[in-house]
Amino acid sequence: TCAEHYEQLLADCPEISGILHLWGRDEDSSGSPDLAKATELSCGSVLHLVQALGKASFERQPDLWLVTQGTQNVTDPTEVIQPHYGMLWGLGRTIALEQAHLNCRRIDLDPQAPVKSSLTKLVEELLASTEEDQIAIRQGTRYVARLGQCFGSAQHKQGQRKAAESNIPVQLKLEEYGSIDNIGWKPMARRSPGAGEVEIEVKAVGLNFRDVLNALGMLQEYYAEHLGITRADQLTFGFECAGTVVAVGDGVTKWKIGDRVMATLLNDGFSSFLTVPASRVMPQPETMSATQAATLPLTFLTAYYGLQELAKIQPGDRVLIHSAAGGVGQAAVQIAQAAGAEVFATASPGKWDFLKSLGIKHIMNSRTLDFATQIMTDTGGKGVDIVLNSLNGDFIDKSLEVLATNGRFVEIGKICIWSMDEVAEKRPDAAYFPFDLGEVADAQPDIVTQLGDRLAVDWNNGTLNALPHKIFASSEIQEAFRYMQQAKHIGKVVISMPVRKGEVAIASDATYLITGGLGALGLEVAQWLVGQGARSLMLTSRRSPSETAQEKIAQLEATGASVQVVSADISDEKDVSNLMQSLPQKEADGLLPLKGIIHAAGVLDDALLQNMSWQQFTKVLAPKANGTWYLHQHSQHLSLDFFVCFSSIASMLGSAGQGNYAAANGFMDAMANYRQGLGLPGLTLNWGPWGQVGMAANLTEEHQHRLEASGLKAIAPEDGMQALGELLSGSSGQVGVFPVKWSAFLQQVPERSQVSFLENFSSSLAVDVALEVEEDEEKGDRLLDEIQAAPAEERDGLLLLHLSEKISHLLGMKDGQIDREKPLTMMGLDSLMAVELRNLLQRELEVDIAIPQLIEGITVLEIKDVVSQKILLDQISSVDDSATEDIHEDDMEEITL
Repeated sequence: TCAEHYEQLLADCPEISGILHLWGRDEDSSGSPDLAKATELSCGSVLHLVQALGKASFERQPDLWLVTQGTQNVTDPTEVIQPHYGMLWGLGRTIALEQAHLNCRRIDLDPQAPVKSSLTKLVEELLASTEEDQIAIRQGTRYVARLGQCFGSAQHKQGQRKAAESNIPVQLKLEEYGSIDNIGWKPMARRSPGAGEVEIEVKAVGLNFRDVLNALGMLQEYYAEHLGITRADQLTFGFECAGTVVAVGDGVTKWKIGDRVMATLLNDGFSSFLTVPASRVMPQPETMSATQAATLPLTFLTAYYGLQELAKIQPGDRVLIHSAAGGVGQAAVQIAQAAGAEVFATASPGKWDFLKSLGIKHIMNSRTLDFATQIMTDTGGKGVDIVLNSLNGDFIDKSLEVLATNGRFVEIGKICIWSMDEVAEKRPDAAYFPFDLGEVADAQPDIVTQLGDRLAVDWNNGTLNALPHKIFASSEIQEAFRYMQQAKHIGKVVISMPVRKGEVAIASDATYLITGGLGALGLEVAQWLVGQGARSLMLTSRRSPSETAQEKIAQLEATGASVQVVSADISDEKDVSNLMQSLPQKEADGLLPLKGIIHAAGVLDDALLQNMSWQQFTKVLAPKANGTWYLHQHSQHLSLDFFVCFSSIASMLGSAGQGNYAAANGFMDAMANYRQGLGLPGLTLNWGPWGQVGMAANLTEEHQHRLEASGLKAIAPEDGMQALGELLSGSSGQVGVFPVKWSAFLQQVPERSQVSFLENFSSSLAVDVALEVEEDEEKGDRLLDEIQAAPAEERDGLLLLHLSEKISHLLGMKDGQIDREKPLTMMGLDSLMAVELRNLLQRELEVDIAIPQLIEGITVLEIKDVVSQKILLDQISSVDDSATEDIHEDDMEEITL
């Protein structure tokens, strides 16, 4: 942490091409960090390193890598186990602005991965040619950071958010079969539980592949025949969920109101409230969040019933698990390993590294039949004792071939599975167990309860764990369906249902703490809280209230509110401890219990990193980083409704001249996610500059002019408080709030950030996209007539433009990124996307192109030619009922009902 040492080191090594900074990770993250030491080793070393680099003479400046581990929330907040190094990410963003020539990159390693696996991924990233500067590795998968609009910019997303986040219960519905775009949240009616039933308020839902197939209309015949569902709008989604019991019917003794539970074998899990038979309910593991628990019910029940109840798995058994990276596959791997069995796994090659990280030695391709030869080689011709199968076609035949004498074949697939007679003819020695978990539960009503209680023991003692998963907000429901459709996931995809606003209503019988409460912004928050119904406030500050502050406090007290002013340094642990001890945990002696914390304290001391002293750095870090940590430590035993950190866009976007401030707020950002991972409330708001109040209110005229030129606009206090109220009831851990003119702002940002982190806003259309939605819908309605009516020489151009736009959206690409002459399969089109593309062509152009033709390497230009020919010849073919024949079973690994 000494600049002179770095200067000497760099002078001795004039040809350094890269610098890897590893002080941003702890070998042992089990205990509380030494915050002062962590700050000095991480931020102190980087500050002095950057200053030494500024003085060094290099023909080419070396690249700088800042490495952390378990600091960023990528798929689940429980991943954040070292939040104190979040300050490095904030600092790194400022380095990227002030010293772009260093190509400062940040990478967050998997907190659960073995050292060797992390090292391999780190070296791969160091040697890769990439423009990405914010990277995270989770379960062998590489993620990159993108800033996105919190609730989406299109009108239909805004409508979904309002419905999903209001107090009106909602349910996921489908308007018309054929496209994921047709799903959305609709108001629903709650149903009181009858005898033997419970009502659950749903917190998280596990998405299954069958949900995707339902949206695409690929199971219409099955539902019509077996469930009497003949219209798309009759369909509901969601086979498993986690939530809280809110009502209990007669005769139910196992559950009571307030119990955290999971439910499975459902049809309508994607609902705000769900009334189900108590026999379909299981206890939620004690140490898991709702999103973690939502990965468990269907996957583990299926795998446990198949391997333990039917196959009677034993130590030393060899077990072949097909589609081992999927939900059921992952549960089966855990159960087999816990039983002492040897696992043989198949998966697509892109998921092999993840399976290797689980200690699986025998991994084969799930998309070819070569696995059979490999298994017989690895087992010396003996084969495996158990097969857990979810594939069909020739995979069944080959899987039976590798089954050892008197082996057990467990079938969880649903399409084209073999009959008992067919298996007996090929392998009369083998035991064959095809099963449907829903049918099993119908025949044995207590089976879910029995197995759930057994599994709960292993979940609670850590023998079995939550599956790897990616979380989507309810407002991102279409994105979640597409993510699963494209088979990008490992383990599970989980939808986090919104927190109802009533749950965090400001209470009149509670106390609310505001740090920095005597500042203009703190007093604005105090006034808002009183306006929302608060009657007891505690405001902390290092200074005595000014005359203006005294006047505002008097105004608040005139409304009947009690306002207590406490002199305390929030960066001093003793002051924070004394402060918390002064607050009762329940109402006593006229004092009301603490129910919410808003941490708004902070100071500025700006300077470029090259000129910044360590004293300046720690001065700014103390109230935000130290204060947040001490407030967390001394309040985590309390039942708070909210814990809000007032952060800054400096840590989200970087801010030249404010590296210390960016680092301090970066700590806050990581802490909010860390708290959520512990099951505690946590929210960090990356505010832009405030107008009239806050630090920016005292800027000089020159600074104000620079601010406006940057594209940022000041937040009006009333708008900021409205945003606070809305976000207080949400489930997000980190949200930026800042009015901005992106076209002007992006001109101030280095090109690297424009093409990566901020790419969603790199077009001037981004801020006005909502205005285009209605126009696009009208365009789609008249497209076919427009093409047919256009002069012959213009038809191809109109058609090509339309196809490029629609296919780009389907592939998750921008219009300009698509190569019209490149096969769509090389750009990510898989068999299920082909189904949706085919539906789109039928719906909008009344043209049918068979699935095989779409997935055999067709290009946009070739589709245009086919469509043109069919339009001109008026030879539109009928829908081919064999749409499912070309879908590979590995894409359907989640179907277990």
